[in-house]
Amino acid sequence: MRLLVVGTGLIGTSVALAASAGGYDVSLEDQDPERVALAVSVGAGSPRRAGDPPVDLAVAAVPPAAVGGVVSRLIEADVAPILTHLASVQSDPQHQVESLHPGFAGFVGSHPIAGRERSGPHHASADLFSRRPWIVCPTEASAPAAVAAVSALAAACGALVTVMPATDHDALFARLSHSPQLVASALAGGLAGLDRAAVGLAGTGLRDTTRIADSDANLWAEIVAANPGPVATALRAVLEPLHVVVDALEHGADDRRREAVRDLIERGRRGRELLGGKHGQRAVRWATVAVVVPDEPGKLARVLNDAAAAGVNVEDIRVDHSPGQPFGIVELDVAPDRGALLERDLIARGWSATASPPPSA
Repeated sequence: MRLLVVGTGLIGTSVALAASAGGYDVSLEDQDPERVALAVSVGAGSPRRAGDPPVDLAVAAVPPAAVGGVVSRLIEADVAPILTHLASVQSDPQHQVESLHPGFAGFVGSHPIAGRERSGPHHASADLFSRRPWIVCPTEASAPAAVAAVSALAAACGALVTVMPATDHDALFARLSHSPQLVASALAGGLAGLDRAAVGLAGTGLRDTTRIADSDANLWAEIVAANPGPVATALRAVLEPLHVVVDALEHGADDRRREAVRDLIERGRRGRELLGGKHGQRAVRWATVAVVVPDEPGKLARVLNDAAAAGVNVEDIRVDHSPGQPFGIVELDVAPDRGALLERDLIARGWSATASPPPSA
């Protein structure tokens, strides 16, 4: 299969790398020649030249507002019989294409659910989509062969394919992606004006919940502007319980305050449970072993090697370390029946370790 990727940012270059590894003959195009050159240098494909023959499938890895123009240009130039895009919003790009080329059977929207806080081809990876969802959104006119070709590309990139209408996609990902980004940004923005040294005292909770706040502002402005109604609805679902808590804190008695907070936390636990565990499996409540690790080269690697030597698989890892401190706390999530064993083994190997049982349901 000959594949053209238009747009050599993080996602486009990652698709090109994964498709190249999967046997596709990949060519690349971008308004910025330097980005194409960088993507070529990391093995993502070869630059497309004027006069090159048509390809089998073209991918528009561009912001939502640019999808219609890029896809329309490729259709009019007969570059490919089948075209898709990778935007986080589906309805608006679909409307753009359908208004310019009504009834075109070769267009199928798609959205790989993967990414990073950093952008650009130098952050791309061939395994970015491995075991990750990839949503395919056909139009009413999409031909079965076009849907199959886009699904095959997703599978070749290692992704897990789900097919759904564009409107369903946008309503769902307003809840799963777009509003979480805005909430994380608002939470991190609430720190502005505080003393840097004071903020440095924050624990892992704040760091975990604001991780995605370090994202591309221009890209997210494009995404949210292209999905305004569903995002507004999703934000209301987040804000309304918080308004209840604020009202209780400001005007309620102690019992009402406790009840409002307890209801919010319990609601959050129920929602968290729906997220599932690793690779989409049913969520497991792991035991956690906290280890004090000196801030010295090789110490973190030694902890993980010692856990492996104990025959314990580490399911997840978190590091709580403030810059300048001589040590950090490394939390190792392990199977519920392996926590005490790992604690004993690490202590025997000279570590300060404490095992905690899984949290209650």
